[in-house]
Amino acid sequence: MTAPVRRRLGWFVWGTGAGVYVLAVFHRTSLGVAGPLAEQRFSLNAAQLGTFVTLQLGVYALMQVPTGIMVDRFGPRRMLIAATTTMGIAQIGFALVQTYPLALLARGLLGCGDAMTYISVLRLVAAWFPARRYAVLTAVTGLLGSVGNLVATLPLTVLLTHFGWTATFIVAGSLSLGYVVLLLRPAIRQPAEDTPQRAAGGRVAGHRVWAELRQAWKVPAGRLGFWVHLTTMTGPTVFSVLWGFPYLTEGLRYPENTASTLLLLMVFVGIVASLAIGVIVSRRPVVRTPVAVGVALSCLIAWLGLIGWPGGRPPSAVVIVAIVLLAVGGPTSTVGFFLARDYNPRHRISTATGMVNVGGFAGSVIGVYVVGQILDLVDANQAHHTLMAFRWAFAAMAVLTAVGLTRMVTWWLRTRAEVLLATARGEQVPVHITAHRWELVDTVLLAKEAERARSLAAANGGADGNGDAGADASTDDSADDSADDSADGSAQPLTATDDEAAVPAPPADPAHPVRTTRPAAGEETAT
Repeated sequence: MTAPVRRRLGWFVWGTGAGVYVLAVFHRTSLGVAGPLAEQRFSLNAAQLGTFVTLQLGVYALMQVPTGIMVDRFGPRRMLIAATTTMGIAQIGFALVQTYPLALLARGLLGCGDAMTYISVLRLVAAWFPARRYAVLTAVTGLLGSVGNLVATLPLTVLLTHFGWTATFIVAGSLSLGYVVLLLRPAIRQPAEDTPQRAAGGRVAGHRVWAELRQAWKVPAGRLGFWVHLTTMTGPTVFSVLWGFPYLTEGLRYPENTASTLLLLMVFVGIVASLAIGVIVSRRPVVRTPVAVGVALSCLIAWLGLIGWPGGRPPSAVVIVAIVLLAVGGPTSTVGFFLARDYNPRHRISTATGMVNVGGFAGSVIGVYVVGQILDLVDANQAHHTLMAFRWAFAAMAVLTAVGLTRMVTWWLRTRAEVLLATARGEQVPVHITAHRWELVDTVLLAKEAERARSLAAANGGADGNGDAGADASTDDSADDSADDSADGSAQPLTATDDEAAVPAPPADPAHPVRTTRPAAGEETAT
């Protein structure tokens, strides 16, 4: 395949996969404005309504790691076909059922299909495009997903008003089923060099998938990505998917059109933030974790503003600012995926991405459930919820955000400690950082490790041209520096357990060298 043909085909493959993600986000967020209608249709209270989203997001979260494993084993095309078919059937079922248990079953099935989408699209990006474009295309994928969120706000409100529940959701489900035709085209596939490797018996090479998962979990940057995703995504999801609309209409007594417009604003801000964050972290990757920490802090400030405003009722300007701050969190959560990609070999990328993706959706499940329970507890036996009830419920979101922010900072420092130690030992790392006085690792220890690495290099006859201690031990441990990255999966990431994250690792052993994946040529990456 010539380079121009590959580029054109890559854009087509990615665009088709991104279209599935647009549908998935629409289905996922459709209850944001349809929630009050669902309460009437199925005679629900707040906790029962919250169970719809809790179940959907819970299934999504539980499916992330299995989905990552299946994408690595069977490829993204098959997973996208399964996802689109499942979502279409689930949405049509949700449109037709009349009872609460069957509606729950439909939403759970929808979450299962949704879970297979994003990781598959990111795998297509990693397979078809050079590493330097990964951050931008991930951001643009999230931006396109915002189109689905956009349709699920004011346009969906208009459709539900004019055509009703059943017709609107049947059409939505039918669109998903019709989209499968595009995915069946032979062009929607992985490049030949990135297809799952199978042994003679037909099983995928490297079938010890749980061992791969354990390895991904040991990477400190993977844990950091998990908490980045949880902390920055949970608040925006809880607000936009379910509880923002009732808060605005019942708590603040805004008209429904005004509430829909504010949720629309949230989507537009997310679109702009997706572009901005994608460009920033691709050009200056060194700022990605500090940006994530700053956004998480702004989300915490937003919750505190909504619950702690003197007099209880924040003015409209404060509400708008809070919504804008929360909206930036969603796009920022993609930083977690960049960390998963840079610190794992290619054959483990989807597994690590799934692990990171669990964070945001597990946090969203907890947030949606807790908010619903608190609302029912404070406003028991009331048809509508008061502003005071929402203040108590959103206080729980502030606590969850604060806990996540604390864990983000903790794993950021542990990741920096591991990178500094690896650099001192002369190992290849996907980041070059400068040690500061507040690091978890002592500068004297770093100097000793560097001296030990030089001694080992001298004893081994100078090692290779890069001064890589123990680099001649195994040619399989060399990561490819090409823009498209090697698919050999031999490079090993920095690893650490909870207790070992900030503990010095032993000197590089020629039989068991500790490595990380390398960035693409000319690409600077950082935590």
